[in-house]
Amino acid sequence: MKIDNEMYFRKDYDWWDPSDDSTNALLRRIINPIRFAYFTRVSRERLGEPKPGQRILEVGSGGGFLAEEFARIGFDVTGIDPAERSILSARAHARKSNLRIDYREGHGEALPFESSSFDFVACCDVLEHVDDLTKVIREIARVLRSGGLFFYDTVNRTFFAWLLVIKVAQDWKLTAWEEPRTHAWRKFVKPSELCDAMRGAGLLNQETKGICSRASLLSGLRNVRRRARGEITRLEMSTRLQLFEGDAVSTSYMGWAVRT
Repeated sequence: MKIDNEMYFRKDYDWWDPSDDSTNALLRRIINPIRFAYFTRVSRERLGEPKPGQRILEVGSGGGFLAEEFARIGFDVTGIDPAERSILSARAHARKSNLRIDYREGHGEALPFESSSFDFVACCDVLEHVDDLTKVIREIARVLRSGGLFFYDTVNRTFFAWLLVIKVAQDWKLTAWEEPRTHAWRKFVKPSELCDAMRGAGLLNQETKGICSRASLLSGLRNVRRRARGEITRLEMSTRLQLFEGDAVSTSYMGWAVRT
């Protein structure tokens, strides 16, 4: 199955739709707060509170969920994304929120920035979509200063991820909430593969954590089925999954690395 990255070019993807049943309810209102809390905790433990002029780049910024959170706590934020409609949506929402974020159109394989120009780089929900993982990681390492931190979040290539992210979330009509071909299992990235790519680019992985669910598999399936029948919203379904930062990485995982 070929992944459909063109969906982000055809429309603005309803990034900031406030509805509890919006396409991005799970990502924006449940997953993003978990990983933002993790990334900011790591950055404060490692480098202290954000200082004026500290720069962070988000590669694959989409509608700006993560970029806006970093801007609110004082970082100088730049976001880059290949989809013009996503960039326009992100810019409009940043203006509405009175946030200064430099959004640019571009690709992770060829970042239009000078070497060693950022203190942090974040890349979430992106690595499982790119055509050349090694090239993207090398570019991220290039624009990071020595000692800078790289934050990531992606999907593991496991049977469990195939079952939940491919079959349940997008293929099976009785449960699906994603569009068809949002993800392709073959493009998921094992933690060992990502660590190898980072090591080859001068990024040393420091920690890997999972985004886990406290709900049982049976309970989770029951609730995604209820969502598909229209009995509960996407947000209600997402809340009942009881996601949290944990140690299991069988589906998705996040972590951080340091530039040598």
